[in-house]
Amino acid sequence: MKIERKMISYCALLAFLTIPIYHMWKDNKISEYSSVTIGTVEDLYYAHYRPYFSYTYKVYGKRFKGSEKRFGRFGLLKKGDTIIVNYDFKSPDISKPYIRK
Repeated sequence: MKIERKMISYCALLAFLTIPIYHMWKDNKISEYSSVTIGTVEDLYYAHYRPYFSYTYKVYGKRFKGSEKRFGRFGLLKKGDTIIVNYDFKSPDISKPYIRK
């Protein structure tokens, strides 16, 4: 029983440390091989009591989907709005939405 609790604690700690590292890697990868396209806001929703939106965009005729927290200017979005999407040219499924300030 004690070993199970320790294992769960270690796994939780590992996840807690890994997620921010993944996001930093993802952002760096986009800036390394950046391309831009237009996306469409598909849905506005809440996850873990935080507001998010999902969006879709096309690259070479293939449709991709992404999501982001709604904060700052993203908080004004409505379903169907168009947004600018920065994506990784080599891996188009990696993307980050952008709204001009």
